[in-house]
Amino acid sequence: MELAVSIESEILLHQIEKGENMLEIVSEETVSEMNQNSSIHERTLMKEAEIVLDVEASHLSESIKCELKKLWGGPNETENFTIFRAPRNIRQSKKNLFEPSVISIGPFHNGQASLRTMEAQKWRFLRDFLSRGVSVDFCISEMKKLEKETRRCYSETVDLDSNDFVKMMLLDGCFVLEYFLKQKEENWDTIFEVGWNHMFVQSDLFLLENQIPFFVVEKLCEIGVKQEDRKELFNLNNFINNMSTPLPNYALISKPPAEIDHLAHLFHHCSVPNLEESSSSNRSSSSKSFHLTRMFSPNRIKDLLLWFLSWVLTRFSRSTTSTENPSTVSIPCASYLQDAGIKFRPKRTPKHMFDISFDHGVLEIPRLIIIDNSKPLLVNLVAFEQCKFCKINVTYFSSYAAFLDLLVSTQKDMAILQQCGIIESMLSGEEELTLFFNQLFEGVLLDEYHVFAELFTKLNRYCESSWKRHRAKLLRDYFSSPWTMMSLMAALVLLVFTFLQSFFAVYAYFVPPS
Repeated sequence: MELAVSIESEILLHQIEKGENMLEIVSEETVSEMNQNSSIHERTLMKEAEIVLDVEASHLSESIKCELKKLWGGPNETENFTIFRAPRNIRQSKKNLFEPSVISIGPFHNGQASLRTMEAQKWRFLRDFLSRGVSVDFCISEMKKLEKETRRCYSETVDLDSNDFVKMMLLDGCFVLEYFLKQKEENWDTIFEVGWNHMFVQSDLFLLENQIPFFVVEKLCEIGVKQEDRKELFNLNNFINNMSTPLPNYALISKPPAEIDHLAHLFHHCSVPNLEESSSSNRSSSSKSFHLTRMFSPNRIKDLLLWFLSWVLTRFSRSTTSTENPSTVSIPCASYLQDAGIKFRPKRTPKHMFDISFDHGVLEIPRLIIIDNSKPLLVNLVAFEQCKFCKINVTYFSSYAAFLDLLVSTQKDMAILQQCGIIESMLSGEEELTLFFNQLFEGVLLDEYHVFAELFTKLNRYCESSWKRHRAKLLRDYFSSPWTMMSLMAALVLLVFTFLQSFFAVYAYFVPPS
């Protein structure tokens, strides 16, 4: 009995062991199958990922090729843009001065809702131009030929199709041309009858961002204007004389530029002197015998007193002067210069608006009249120089902006220049004018060899002289009115008599009379 039970137990154990072995075999086969299936799945996913990557790479390649096709020219060929938006560092504080107020010219401000009123005037001017015996189909054909070259003049890609772009060229080009033709022929349109409208239109034509290439206007001029009238139309003297510009034009340059980019470029060229004229006007012969000539002037008593008192003060002054390397990029404000003894005078016969001179303690500046139109014109001419810095040898308006900004720091400085007759303003007040001058030079780059570098050096050297500072202080405190001058002279006479009385008393004590 026991033997039978043991045999059955062994048989049962053997069956269990055999089942476990079979389970192990089955599990191993299952695992291998699962591994094989996962590897196949992974390979499938990798192939799908490769396909996706290939598609994305293809799209990326196509987009890059598309962008490259939009570029003008070939490899290593630079673009000579002529029409820019104002640099951001200049534009941010005075954005409104770069945007047209009544009419858009070119693509940058094309289609703005605030400028749609003048669009009808463009179509009227186009009709007037075609009435000169010009075919609209021929004009469109000629504009089509210039489309590619015109697009290349703008620093940004113009998002207009070919037809809209050519229409813009024709409308804007005809408006500019007819505008000057009507002034030359004195054919006054309604645009000229309303004074403020004409003034704002003219201001908009010189904005940096509101330009069309000049060769478009020249082509239309060839099409619709007679040969004998073309030279007179864009003669520089006639051009400036017909423009009631808010900036003074003391001298005009008869030699036209080799190539005119646009109206803003032409106006800038007509407003600045040539280099030879500038260098000769800036040279001044300072007299070395200044103090002697002043000492023996008709007011020699006053000057002798000034010289003596200043000499005494300088002997006890501990201030040191550093005139070795005066600054060429900065000057003190007008009130400080006045305290240093510098006098401000409007220049009587300036050659141009940049004809500023300093001699014998007198700073002469051409008179400047500021109206509403002066602000955008000055700002845009400065921005034009900054955009064309590499092509313009001398940045006159940038240097002029730096000079005005440094000279006018507070309303007190502005009051000094207005009292001297140098600045005349039609703006609301001194605060608005001072703010404009302070913003005029914001974001502008100026090197140490600018137009007024020599002038800055002279002014700083003059201000660093202790003798001149003391002389100016004495003049302001004791010689500003006849009464203070008489009291000072009486005090000095009393001092002299007191000294003489003391001297003779001591002398009589030591040397008694015989």
